[in-house]
Amino acid sequence: MKALQAELIGEYGDVFWSLSPVMSYIAGSEIHCRVYVANTTAVERQYMLMARLTRDGEVVDEFPLRVDGLAWFNVGANNVVGLPGAMALDYSDVALTLDLYERETNAVTDSVSAALTSQGTANLPVLPGLPAVTTGTSDLMSTMVMFMILIMMTTMMTRAVE
Repeated sequence: MKALQAELIGEYGDVFWSLSPVMSYIAGSEIHCRVYVANTTAVERQYMLMARLTRDGEVVDEFPLRVDGLAWFNVGANNVVGLPGAMALDYSDVALTLDLYERETNAVTDSVSAALTSQGTANLPVLPGLPAVTTGTSDLMSTMVMFMILIMMTTMMTRAVE
């Protein structure tokens, strides 16, 4: 199934949205956004948007986003539809992924993700398909100390050569 999904990415449609890749979020509050679905084919297609929340690689919730009360909706050939909306989630410090399913293939054709964190970047969740981002204070200090040592050694070596 993964191989089929990899072949379909972008071939039967694309999805993108107005959300930032990382955003501060408190569980229960509304997220307002506009989702765009593009049918990149020469025939009308039916799509479904499936929201998935993950934390530490584990799915904590998954549900379809309804358009006009229906799970599946039509997009005309070579057309883009903008879908304004809002949702309130029961979780924070999660990765929110929106998968675009195409009905004929019943496979994910594209997806977008955003990290929803309650405490800045301290609890930044891992987005699907990307390596973990570490932004803790100790990691930052270690990196800064390493660069300071590198600068000092370069300065000393330059003076020794002169």
